[in-house]
Amino acid sequence: MRSLLQKLLLLIVPAIIILSQNVSAMAEIMPLNQVKRGMSGTGYTIIDNTGQIKPFNVDIVGLTDDRKGNNTMIMARASGDLIERSGGVLQGMSGSPIYVDGKLIGALAGHYKEMNPHTFLITPIENMLKIWDMPDKRAQDKIAVPEVKKPDTQTAIQEFKTSKDIAPSEENTSAEDDTNTDEVRPSPEEEENAVMVFGGFDTNGLNFLEKELSPLGFKNFLAAPAAGSRTGILHNATLVPGGAVGVAVVYGDFIVGATGTVTAVDKDKILGFGHSFSHAGNVNYFMTEANVLGSVSGMTGAGMRLANFGNIIGRVNQDRDAGIAGIIGKFPTVVPITVHVKNNALNTNETYNASIAYNESLVPKFGAAIAYAALSKSADSLEEATVKVDFNIKTNVTENGLMSRKNMFYNDTDVGQVAIVELLQGLNLICTNVTEQSDIYDIEVTMELDNERKTASIVSAVPDKKVAKPGETVKFTVTLQPYRKPAETLVIPYTIPLTANEGNITLDIRGAALVPVTQGVPQGVVLPSTEPPAKEYEKKINAFLNAARTNQIIIEPSATPPAQKSEKDIKKDIENAKKAQERLERAQKRNQKSATPSQRFDTNYIIDNVIQVNINVGK
Repeated sequence: MRSLLQKLLLLIVPAIIILSQNVSAMAEIMPLNQVKRGMSGTGYTIIDNTGQIKPFNVDIVGLTDDRKGNNTMIMARASGDLIERSGGVLQGMSGSPIYVDGKLIGALAGHYKEMNPHTFLITPIENMLKIWDMPDKRAQDKIAVPEVKKPDTQTAIQEFKTSKDIAPSEENTSAEDDTNTDEVRPSPEEEENAVMVFGGFDTNGLNFLEKELSPLGFKNFLAAPAAGSRTGILHNATLVPGGAVGVAVVYGDFIVGATGTVTAVDKDKILGFGHSFSHAGNVNYFMTEANVLGSVSGMTGAGMRLANFGNIIGRVNQDRDAGIAGIIGKFPTVVPITVHVKNNALNTNETYNASIAYNESLVPKFGAAIAYAALSKSADSLEEATVKVDFNIKTNVTENGLMSRKNMFYNDTDVGQVAIVELLQGLNLICTNVTEQSDIYDIEVTMELDNERKTASIVSAVPDKKVAKPGETVKFTVTLQPYRKPAETLVIPYTIPLTANEGNITLDIRGAALVPVTQGVPQGVVLPSTEPPAKEYEKKINAFLNAARTNQIIIEPSATPPAQKSEKDIKKDIENAKKAQERLERAQKRNQKSATPSQRFDTNYIIDNVIQVNINVGK
């Protein structure tokens, strides 16, 4: 009877403490040096859709070795009705607070591979408390969204779509067999980060993200459906130890994140998970509500708690080995993205909305991935397809506040992979400014999909005259042969540049996607820039914005390999240069602009070849 009463008190006392304490008050802690093998305690978590925080029994087994730079962990065994029903410790229970004698000793942190599902590791609360003292430089990332009235909580979020994802939470919970030693040495590389839930992404989108994000610490990928019901921000949320919480990097019709459990609360600050989310350090992520739906049995060692993401309730600002930390009521700076997809084959128009938590290393990858996934979801196939892409990025890197590009792409296997390349390049350019942070206020992408090949070859280009003076216009009748369609003709005017030398010149008439072989720096040799960093960055932006499009025809003088010139030829070149300069000066006096040697013309096809035409430049 005495033993039964003691166990009952171990369950009741911590529960009374949790229920009676102010939700904003930090619980009393037990230091690691006081935790001993044989102690008994209680953990608290949610495993079903009742939303009730329920207890489970905890017996301390021992401490792990802290060699090779690993922090000491507490090994424990779980039991009780809740654990029997769940089949062991589940993914999603990470962060569950563990109490001994009513004092918080730490957070359930997961398993090592091959462990019994009832045995788990605890991250000491001392290690987690250090996270609150770490610098929060990303709190200074303030993006002033133009023409948007921001709420008092300094957030750029206005309204969001959220996915009702069935979202298994974070860590892998299979682990080693129980041990009776005070000190054990499990293999540290067997620890897992959070299971990343990707809602709204199809298989193609998930594969793209896995390739792009794995090097950044995002692992353990899991797809989940997205319902896209509307929700938003909850400004006065409350969290309690043992309750569920979500962390998200992308939120809306697409969602990327994980759910876990709250370990401790101190006023508006929280700790959770007991291990990292993506091991990214100081971060700027969404903190969300997490609604537990149920659980899958852990009898096989692979059990998980199922949850979905609710309203945004704050900002996660630390993502460390010992857990995550966040601030309730403070919200992350975000980049909204809208993707419109018109599928001409299916006669459909779809619009997708999401928000990306601002992070310069993540925004380009997630922006491109969301565009790719939206295209993939809106198409019955991306094979043998052509896509027109038009995107506008609101940013402070250009004078007019926009980075805009239009282009056309074809691929016979997966057109989405090439269609998003320029969007990824543009976002990367903005986010790699070496002189200062460049802001992104909004991304809008429009894509038009045709399940056919829209390419064409230039068959011929006939000039209306064989001889033309500098400054005169030659009209070329160009015959195009579209893929498996009747030939088409169009008239393209080309103005002879005032700088053109007298005599025969050869013109390349080519598709803009084909880069000509030109004389220049040998491959592998990179000359250092002599421009100031700001000027060099401006040149990169302008070069990107002014790059030719794949559906353009370019007419320009053919590049000729360098040749050994005689003294006579050199004198002739000097004389021609003087004449060209005189023509330019006369044109300037008449306010006449000189045509550039390279001139572009739009078509309805991606041009895939090059031909050459000779013109005689007269006096």
